[in-house]
Amino acid sequence: MMGIFNTKARAQAQEMRVQKAVAEATSASLREFEARSEADRFQDKVAHLYKVQELLTKDILTLQETEHLYVGNDYRDYATGVLAVSEKYSGTSEWGCLQTAAVVDLRSAFILGEGLKVVHRTETKEEAAAELEWAEDFLAYNALDAEMAQEIVKESEIEGKIALRLFWDEDDEEPYKDYPGMVSVRFISWLSKKYKVDVDPNDYLWYKRLFWDATTVTINNVSQLLPAGSVDEPEFVYKKFGGRLNDANDAQPKVMKCLTQIDRLDRALRDLREINHLFASPTPNFQCATPQQAAALLQQIKDINWKIGKAIAHTAIFTLVSPTADGVQNIISEIELNVKMISGTTGIPIHYLGLLDLLKNRATGDNTRELVMAATTREREIWVGTFEELLEKAMMFYNLKTGGSQKSTKLDPSKIGVEIPLISQDHWTNLQNVLIPAALGGIISKEFVAGQIPGVDVEKETELREAAEEKELEQAKLDMERFKTEVDIKANAKGAAE
Repeated sequence: MMGIFNTKARAQAQEMRVQKAVAEATSASLREFEARSEADRFQDKVAHLYKVQELLTKDILTLQETEHLYVGNDYRDYATGVLAVSEKYSGTSEWGCLQTAAVVDLRSAFILGEGLKVVHRTETKEEAAAELEWAEDFLAYNALDAEMAQEIVKESEIEGKIALRLFWDEDDEEPYKDYPGMVSVRFISWLSKKYKVDVDPNDYLWYKRLFWDATTVTINNVSQLLPAGSVDEPEFVYKKFGGRLNDANDAQPKVMKCLTQIDRLDRALRDLREINHLFASPTPNFQCATPQQAAALLQQIKDINWKIGKAIAHTAIFTLVSPTADGVQNIISEIELNVKMISGTTGIPIHYLGLLDLLKNRATGDNTRELVMAATTREREIWVGTFEELLEKAMMFYNLKTGGSQKSTKLDPSKIGVEIPLISQDHWTNLQNVLIPAALGGIISKEFVAGQIPGVDVEKETELREAAEEKELEQAKLDMERFKTEVDIKANAKGAAE
């Protein structure tokens, strides 16, 4: 009997332990559930906040997705930016083609101005006569005295840098003038070859080699493989117009800095066009007294195929309704702001970009023209150095190919230089109000004043003036001799008569 009681007691104790374990497990599960529910509620709150932020980053008008990261510059990579400038200039981009082409072309025109002018660095022009003649023929051979100079300046405004390669052209059948051959210049496009420049580790400006890997380009919808290549220092000229001095390959063009504003300007113009399209199509509105009258009028309009401009007899109140123009002024303000930012970045005056109404008077327009002259001063000086280096390397290349480097008559590039005449309203005003009166007063020479007039060759003009003075002197001597002869004839006739 006692054994049965002990067995039953042990069974009850084991059952109590099981119940206690189940209770503890249930309590732990409940605590875990409550904790997990709290985490889930926190996650729901976070997800809700993300949803609100996502809605705030959507276009308020179209509710289309935009970038979650709010940035002010959409073109932060050189390759992407240069490709965008090229596509916009070529007219193949979706936005900003008109504005980008205008900025590039205007800046190119103001940078080069009246073109190149090769001048002598010697005391007299005769000392550098051979170098001046060769330089003029070299520029003419490569059309750098005409349209090609403008073209390569334009390319530098698109890519932010310029690479020119020298070749030796020799044609026995049709030689160029009396030369045994001539140095030819070719532009190397970064977009086509993706070239890189090796520099001396101790000198950022010592460009030692130009090289590129094999690339595939599409020309006239046909893919072509461009093989890898390289050019050594004596046979290329490389200059950059943007970027940091310590990075020879990074050279952002000026217009790349405001591509985002150009895109915004073009989009705002399109938005304004859409609004104008809505206002140009008002909706006819007939206000009827009863639904039966409205139904009858609609049936009448349908039966006669009524359109605006046709007569119609009805008893309703007729009006033309259109959307409100509450947001137009905001769009106009955005257009003006973007144009001002583009003008400030590129130096192109705002009236050159089409907003003539922002000018207060003519004097303001004349003064803003000086803005682009000042904004392109740096590029103009770089181009002077570019063409001087080009002439120097071309002459050395010519001497090497013709054996002139071993002769006493070899071409010396140090005897000549390059100038880009600067023509501005301030220049003409200074010439008229200061230099010419100073020359008339004997303070400065007339030759100096003549040298300040763009396109005037002072030495040639001096020779022409001296030749004209000699001709006038000879004519005066002939007139004097003729006069003496006439006097002698009259005197002799009078003596014979007496």
